[in-house]
Amino acid sequence: MKISLNWVKQFTEVDLPTDELVKLATERLGGIESVTDYAKHYEGIVVAKVVSCVKHPNADKLNLCKIDDAGAVKDVARDENGYVQVVCGAPNVREGLLVAWIPPGSIVPVSYGEKELFVLEARDLRGEVSNGMLASPAELGTSDDHSGILEIEEDVKPGTSFKELYGLDDTILEIENKMFTHRPDGFGHLGVAREIAGIQHKAFKSPDWYLNPKLPGKGDSNVEVSIEDPELSQRYMAVEFENFKVSKSPIWLQSYLKRVGMKPINNVVDITNYIMMLSAQPVHA
Repeated sequence: MKISLNWVKQFTEVDLPTDELVKLATERLGGIESVTDYAKHYEGIVVAKVVSCVKHPNADKLNLCKIDDAGAVKDVARDENGYVQVVCGAPNVREGLLVAWIPPGSIVPVSYGEKELFVLEARDLRGEVSNGMLASPAELGTSDDHSGILEIEEDVKPGTSFKELYGLDDTILEIENKMFTHRPDGFGHLGVAREIAGIQHKAFKSPDWYLNPKLPGKGDSNVEVSIEDPELSQRYMAVEFENFKVSKSPIWLQSYLKRVGMKPINNVVDITNYIMMLSAQPVHA
């Protein structure tokens, strides 16, 4: 089971160094199988704005893009306006878009775990220099979508750290599942956060919706629930939702799921998996 420390920190303070926390957790909870410094996967990657986008003079499917990173990246070639040239073949690249720029010298995140890390460099593409790349969600490791570059919808300034924008400055603990066999609450981040709070002698804060749930009213519904064997299942809850559109989840949600080993699918599936990983309560749509 993979646990995001950034997720845990929403419910309790974590002020111990990671190695000390792992030692305590191993002694008090059970085996920690691995620790992943997720933050280093995104070192150097920044938000940039595409200020111009024109066809590559020597390639039909490539574009010459000038991007603005507000000067955040050092030691990279710039034009007289301080903009950086990147060659991009994504079908959705266009002027005005906020994107994730992986500059020369940085590592493509998805290559972590491979035999060899993919370190970008400034290189010639059909006679034009490309300084790094504008990345797709798949290359960034936030989802498996490689149909185009990531479109950042948040209102942020060029030069913003990509990992800080989406909470990717994270540490992932992989805990052996058998340690929670007798503690099913531990299969969710709330339960693990409560335990981590305890072993540190820190306060634990449940989310308001968890302590004071607001149940829907008994209006008209097409859903009926019956329990045929109350000894096997004492309670089953169902809620009907209307007037929503199935679409991609926001990046922050896809990122959380990806970090803890879940594959993003769409907004309906993803929010149920998010709640399941948070609360240890199976949820299905």
